[in-house]
Amino acid sequence: MKAKILLLVLMTAFAPAFGQKLIDSKKVPDAVKRTFKRKASRATEVKWFQKGHDFTAKYVINKMPAEAHITYEGKLTMLKTKVDPKKLPTAAQKDLRERYKRLKIYEVYNIVKSKRDKYYSVILHKSQGRKKPPLVYEVQYTLQGKYITAYEPDVEDNTQADTGPDKFDKDVDKDMDKLRKTVRDEKVKRKDLPTAIDDYLKNNFNYEYRPKDILLKSNSKYGQYYYIVMKKQGEKKEHRLWFDMYGKLLKKRVVDL
Repeated sequence: MKAKILLLVLMTAFAPAFGQKLIDSKKVPDAVKRTFKRKASRATEVKWFQKGHDFTAKYVINKMPAEAHITYEGKLTMLKTKVDPKKLPTAAQKDLRERYKRLKIYEVYNIVKSKRDKYYSVILHKSQGRKKPPLVYEVQYTLQGKYITAYEPDVEDNTQADTGPDKFDKDVDKDMDKLRKTVRDEKVKRKDLPTAIDDYLKNNFNYEYRPKDILLKSNSKYGQYYYIVMKKQGEKKEHRLWFDMYGKLLKKRVVDL
């Protein structure tokens, strides 16, 4: 149950990342651009995404990936900036060592939703072996490092009889299904890829290789990500690559055809 709640919370909290469409900056309303320029004037590698009347700018600032979520009217709803775990407040680092010493820090974000609603979101992973995905935890701290709350997955108890999902479980499943249905694969041009991905392709594939597919995809594990297939003419294999939105290689695979 807690695992479902955690997944729904994370999917809802970062819902703008699901079902977004990569758009040209010329299609971004002036009010949105003005707000973004005011809040992130030193941003580089800016990419714009749209979902309905909401816009998301994904960019790099101080060498760290970040996002700005802005409504059509130009109202900022969230700033999300990746943070080096070593730069967390001392109090937060101490609490993580004591309270979650067996878990691995996966990512840390600085979240700003309003002048009063600011906090650190720490995503933790607990390994379940090679055949199962890790358990995902989220712990929140104030900017001073004071513990706020945590969302923890529920470990299944195999000794308990399975009585089937109750009404709440079914409602949660329906909500999750609705979020998943908003996801669509989208073709992307190479020139629109983050610089880090383009550099990776140039450094690892010579001119004989061409992208067979460049897609913007999404799922509950990686959120939104790039899926790229590189192939050399006449070669009976293809290189499949997965990158996050900021150009970090998530995984790669060579498949014989």
